[in-house]
Amino acid sequence: MDGKKAEEESGPGADDSGGSCFPKPDSPVLPRIAFDRKFFFDLFVSRTTQQALHDDDFVERWIGGRLSSAKLESSVVPISAVDRWSLGPTGNIQHESGRFFSVTGLEVRHRTKNEEISWDQPIIEQPEIGILGILARKFVGVLHFCLQAKEEPGNINSVQLAPTVQATYSNYTQVHGGRLPLFIDLFLDPPHERLLFSRLQAEDGGRFLYKSNKNMVIEAGAGEATALPEEFIWLTLRQISGLMRRDNTINSCTRSVLSCLI
Repeated sequence: MDGKKAEEESGPGADDSGGSCFPKPDSPVLPRIAFDRKFFFDLFVSRTTQQALHDDDFVERWIGGRLSSAKLESSVVPISAVDRWSLGPTGNIQHESGRFFSVTGLEVRHRTKNEEISWDQPIIEQPEIGILGILARKFVGVLHFCLQAKEEPGNINSVQLAPTVQATYSNYTQVHGGRLPLFIDLFLDPPHERLLFSRLQAEDGGRFLYKSNKNMVIEAGAGEATALPEEFIWLTLRQISGLMRRDNTINSCTRSVLSCLI
């Protein structure tokens, strides 16, 4: 297929295999896993078929365009020069609202079989539950996943492919006074029948204190996310898997969510 939009299936529950030679969803050769057989079959097809809404050449051009159009610039400055952030009375780096996160210090003791070791370290304290959510939809009989080319100040390359929604609780409750993340409404109270996956997953406990995210995969309903902004794209699992083999292309949040489908 070329980069033009293909005709979408008749609805989010459509299961036409497009005449492929893959085993049927009710085939006894499919293993018993936590997902129902139909969803497992859809994942299998998405991971192996060459059919896709956008061909691989289009995806390459799209990624190149997002990288070349990056606008974010950052430079290292003293904490005192950062608006609304400061050193608190205990020396923690914190926001004036008391929200988002703070950087605090830990004294750690770890007892092993033969000894006790200890160290000091900074840690990001953010006792909130964020949302890492990916929309899914079938095109040309194949399950696709919606990712966004997200610019973040600490990214190598500036732009990496993130989940459809990547937001902390402070973000999507607009403590910063900015706009709501796109598509966040689809993940706040999704219909149960469209919820393909939802689990609470902890952030890296070596760097974050009590931070967790709800990792979600939701099937888009009819009329939802039909026209994507230019920084979003639908990709199959095969295409995403190929991009994962590249350095600094698929961000850690996307990897965290999609790990549930492996």
